[in-house]
Amino acid sequence: MECIECKGSEANKESGLCDACEQKSMRKINGLLYLPALGLIVTILSFIVGIYSFILTLFNFFNENAFLPNYFIGILTLLISGFIISLYAAWLFFRRKKGTRRAMVIYYIMGLVITLTTTVFPAIAFDMPLNSDSFRELLSGVFSIFVWIPYFIISKRIDVVFCR
Repeated sequence: MECIECKGSEANKESGLCDACEQKSMRKINGLLYLPALGLIVTILSFIVGIYSFILTLFNFFNENAFLPNYFIGILTLLISGFIISLYAAWLFFRRKKGTRRAMVIYYIMGLVITLTTTVFPAIAFDMPLNSDSFRELLSGVFSIFVWIPYFIISKRIDVVFCR
């Protein structure tokens, strides 16, 4: 049986690929790694929309009240920092660079910090109710911390894919 990819070498029975094609396949972003890749893309697009709408809100608030509270400036700083971290993590991830593991851990931690600052802190400090969107964001952040961070730290596949 010949390799289904290169059609030149003898294929392994389990995969249908020769040893060289299996090594190429292992170094690709596929399978479970599609989920963090999709998350990075969605996060970057969400940050663009979120920062734009937040700046419009700040501008309207400033026009009405002639001042900006420190909380708003802190949130804007966090959003811009999160956007930069997301861009950096995406750049390392899609270029399959060696520092991807560390960048993704920082990306997930920053996502939880932003979520806590924009949902839990206002609920505690300003007695704002938490709605279903807030709970969904919190669950997403906690899921990232408990599932994706250990995956990026422990998984042997991360070493294979992101070793350049």
